[in-house]
Amino acid sequence: MNYEEYFDLCRGEWFTDRIPYWAKGKPPIKITGTQIPNINNFYNDPARPVPTDSFGEDYEASIWSAAVKVFAYFSRNKKEGIMLQYPDIWSLKNELQTICSYLVPHLEETMYGCHLYVDKIYIYRTTKCERDSSYIWHYDNNPDVIVKNIIYLNDVTYDNSPFEYLSKPDGRGHMFKAARIGPNEWKKAPNNSRVNKEVEHLVKQGYKPVKVIGAQGTAFTFNNNTAHRANPIKEGYRDAINIRVKPTKKKIDFLSKKHTSSFEIAGVVDPDPEKIQNG
Repeated sequence: MNYEEYFDLCRGEWFTDRIPYWAKGKPPIKITGTQIPNINNFYNDPARPVPTDSFGEDYEASIWSAAVKVFAYFSRNKKEGIMLQYPDIWSLKNELQTICSYLVPHLEETMYGCHLYVDKIYIYRTTKCERDSSYIWHYDNNPDVIVKNIIYLNDVTYDNSPFEYLSKPDGRGHMFKAARIGPNEWKKAPNNSRVNKEVEHLVKQGYKPVKVIGAQGTAFTFNNNTAHRANPIKEGYRDAINIRVKPTKKKIDFLSKKHTSSFEIAGVVDPDPEKIQNG
C-alpha cells in the first residue's frame, strides 16, 4: 500500500468515526457535522496560512514561553553553522502540546479530513550565511501526504529570514513530483531535490516567489513537496518551530516519544505508511 492509498483509507475511517451511531447502517442521508475536506484542495492548494487568530490565548502564551526558552538557549550556547538546532524538544513539552492541540485539529478539519499525528518537530535558528542546503530552492521528496507547519517564535520581516515558497500565477503553491511514493516506489530525487534552475525557469513563466512575514506566532502550512527555501539573516535573528504531520487511521496522541522525533533521526519517512514509530 502506498501513501496515497493509505491516506484514502484514513479519510474513510475519519468519516466513519464522525457518523452518529444512530445513522450507521442506514441509507445515505445528509448528516450535519460529517463534511470532509475536498481531496483536490489538499493537492491543489498546498501552501496556506494558518488562522492563528482563531486559536485561544493559551496558544499565544505557549508561543511566548517557547520563544523565551529557545532564545535563552541560543544566547547561552554560541555556535556557528548555517542552521542552529535546539536539541531537546521535550523540554518544551507543555508548550508543544498546547500548540498542537490547536494546529492538528485545524489541519484535520480543514485540510486532511483524517486523523493526524506529529512525527517530527524541528526547532532551530537561521543565520547569516551563504545560500546552501535548506537555503536553496528545494522540496523534501517525502510522499505528498506529508505536510509541514512553520511557526515563528519572533516577529519576522523581509530582513530576518522569512520562509519562502514558490507560487503559481494563480497564487497557489507549486509542488514538485515526489519520487518516494510507498514501499514499491522509493527513490532519491534528481539533484537531491534541489531545484534552483527549475524555479528560475518557472519564474520566467509567471510563477512568483512569496516570502512569508508576520508577527510572533504566525504559522504557515505547506506540503513538503512545495518548492521552498529559507533565507539568510540580514539583520536580527529568527527562531522557528517546524511541525510535521502524518495521517493515521485511528486517533492517537498527537505528541509522543514513541512516534515524535527531531534532528536525532533522519527526516525521510518510513516507506510503510502504516508504520507509527521512530526510526
